[in-house]
Amino acid sequence: MFANALAHWQTDEFFKYLKQDFAALELTQLPLSSCCNHSAVIDKDSIEVMILSSQDADQSIQLKVGVFFCEILSGCACSDDPSQAKILENSYCELMVNISKETAEATLTNAS
Repeated sequence: MFANALAHWQTDEFFKYLKQDFAALELTQLPLSSCCNHSAVIDKDSIEVMILSSQDADQSIQLKVGVFFCEILSGCACSDDPSQAKILENSYCELMVNISKETAEATLTNAS
């Protein structure tokens, strides 16, 4: 799951590959819905990750990450203005990511 990030752990390239591995996840694999304030419909293309802290444990890499994303608020295009039919609302969530050094499998949980 996070093989690319694991292969680049403790290099300057780690964050680049961590972002790629996050982008490859399905929305159902990201526990973001509890952080939603509006619709819980998430725009996958809007997801941005930043590392808040990291720790190298014996069996795993433990990360706390901040995830910025947009919720989709469906609207009405009654005024014939299609830009009103889809509104994006900014949201934020903090996750704990535990990447196994043996399997590269990651568990993601809410940080709070």
